[in-house]
Amino acid sequence: MLSLIVLLISVPTLTVSASNNTLNSTVILKLNQFYVVYTSPLAPYVDKENRLMVPLRSLSNLLSTDVTYNAANKTAVISRKNDLNASEKYYTIKMEVGKNKVEINGITSEMDTIPTLYKGSMFVPLSIITTAFHIDTTWDKSKNIVNLNVDPAYLPSGVVSDELHFLSDKINEDIRPIKSSVMTQTKSNGTHLANVRLTAVNEGTTTVLSNDLYLHFYVQDSNFSFIDIANKSLTEPGKTFTVQTAPYTILSDSLQYILVGVYNN
Repeated sequence: MLSLIVLLISVPTLTVSASNNTLNSTVILKLNQFYVVYTSPLAPYVDKENRLMVPLRSLSNLLSTDVTYNAANKTAVISRKNDLNASEKYYTIKMEVGKNKVEINGITSEMDTIPTLYKGSMFVPLSIITTAFHIDTTWDKSKNIVNLNVDPAYLPSGVVSDELHFLSDKINEDIRPIKSSVMTQTKSNGTHLANVRLTAVNEGTTTVLSNDLYLHFYVQDSNFSFIDIANKSLTEPGKTFTVQTAPYTILSDSLQYILVGVYNN
């Protein structure tokens, strides 16, 4: 069960700049057709053991898991149904911050990395979760992307609706988000806002014309919402372009995650 995918990514995936409240990260996780460009309080990152670490709070929402966290002993119990219509949980994982022991369905094994705690959020190795819950996972070495292929029924309702009914025939496979910057600022009234700058590359063989493409941002803050950002420049094969969410409002205090889909107009 614990035969895990080794994620060999040689470049640093996360830098934090405290002076200007900016988080820079490489986009290395994809959920179905959606790129995970941010999770609170840090984007997914690769630890020193070459394991992709994700914040449990965001992951539990994205994969429809139930989490019980004991702050006293820093232990989390994660459970998930293999059938959403079933009345009982079928898979359960128990992990503790700083410990390499994991308990899956009552059986204890050792991990080759440890869960960590950052700003009150528990980060766990993604491969443990996907293996225990039988989530189809592939590793695209050429793009440094981990792909999670999940039954849409498990995804947040807004994402499911768009994926199944509205956007499935508009996906642009040639454009790939590669890095993001999340910048936070405090307004005069004390409200903390976030602006996301996302850089994408054209991996296709033809130039993407202005306004022929848009990036669909799903923002989970105090409200689940979406923002459509159009590409405003010609983008030749192999070239990059950058878009940002400002002036749209994202509440950083309650921000949980941001997903991005790439679509043709």
